[in-house]
Amino acid sequence: MARAAGRDVMVKLMGEVVELREEMKSSRMHTRILASGMGSMLKNMGEMRESMSVTQANMGAMQANMGAMQANMGAMQANMGAMQEAITATQAALSETQAALRATQVSLGATQLSLGATQESMGLMMTTMESVVGVVRTVSDGFHRMETNVGRMARLLAR
Repeated sequence: MARAAGRDVMVKLMGEVVELREEMKSSRMHTRILASGMGSMLKNMGEMRESMSVTQANMGAMQANMGAMQANMGAMQANMGAMQEAITATQAALSETQAALRATQVSLGATQLSLGATQESMGLMMTTMESVVGVVRTVSDGFHRMETNVGRMARLLAR
C-alpha cells in the first residue's frame, strides 16, 4: 500500500512535472515573443528618436525662417511706407506740374492775342508806310518838276 501510495504520488508528481514543463515551454515561447516584440519596439523607439531629432531640427529651421520672414515683412512694411511717401510726393509734383501747364496755357493764349495784335499793328504800319512811300514819290515828282522849272527859268534868265 505504501508502494501504491508512493506510486500514485510519483505519478501525480510526474504529471505535475510534465504540466510544469509544458507551462515553462509556453512561458519560454511567450518570453521569446515578448523579447522579439520588445526588440522591435526598441528599434522603433530608436527610429522615433531619430525622427524626433530631425523634427526638432526642422522646427528650429522653421523658427529661423519665421524670424527671417518677420524681418522681411518689417522691411516690406518700411518699403511700403517709403513707396506711399514717394507716391504722395509724385502726386504733389504732378499737381504742381498741372498748375504750371495751366498757367503756361493761359500765357500762350495771351501771347497769341498779343501776336495777333502785333500782326494787326504791323499791317497798319505797312499800310501807313505804303501811303508814306506814295506821298514821298509824289513829293519827289514835285521836286523833279520844280527842278525842271528852275532849270528853264535859269535858262530864260540867262538869255
